[in-house]
Amino acid sequence: MGTIIVLSAILVPLLVLAAILFFVFRREEAGIRAGQERMTQFAARAARASLAQATVVSSRTLGTFEDGAMAFVELRLEVQPPGGAVYLARTEWELNISSLSMAEPGKRVAVKIDGDDPELVYPDVSWANLSRSYIARGARDNRVNSANSATRAN
Repeated sequence: MGTIIVLSAILVPLLVLAAILFFVFRREEAGIRAGQERMTQFAARAARASLAQATVVSSRTLGTFEDGAMAFVELRLEVQPPGGAVYLARTEWELNISSLSMAEPGKRVAVKIDGDDPELVYPDVSWANLSRSYIARGARDNRVNSANSATRAN
C-alpha cells in the first residue's frame, strides 16, 4: 500500500507536467507554423507586386542581429507608383549594416508595391529584405501609422 502511495506521489505530478509540456510545445509549434505560412503568403504577394520607386523620408535602426552584422530598419517612404499619385508608406526592412547608407533620408530606392495593399512596400534591391518580424506581426502597424500620417497631412 505504501508503495502505491509513493508511486502515485511521483507519477501524478510527472503526468501533469508531461501534459502541460505537450500543450505548450503544441501551441508553440502552431505559432511557428502560422509564421511560416505568413512568410509564404508574403513571398507570393511580393512576387506579384508592381515595380515602383520611392524616396526615403526617414529611417531608424530598430535593432541588430547576427552579431551586429544585420539591422532591422524602420523606413518611411514616399512611394511613386507608375502613373499614380505619390503617397507615404511605412515599412521595416532587414539589411546588412554596411548597406545602412543606402537607406538614408533622401535616397531613392527601387521597391515593389503590393497589389492587395499598396501601403505594403517590399524592397526591390539586393541589399534589403522585408523584415521577418514585420511579416510575423502581419505588417498590421503599416496601415495604422500610414492612416495617422494621412490624417495629419489633411
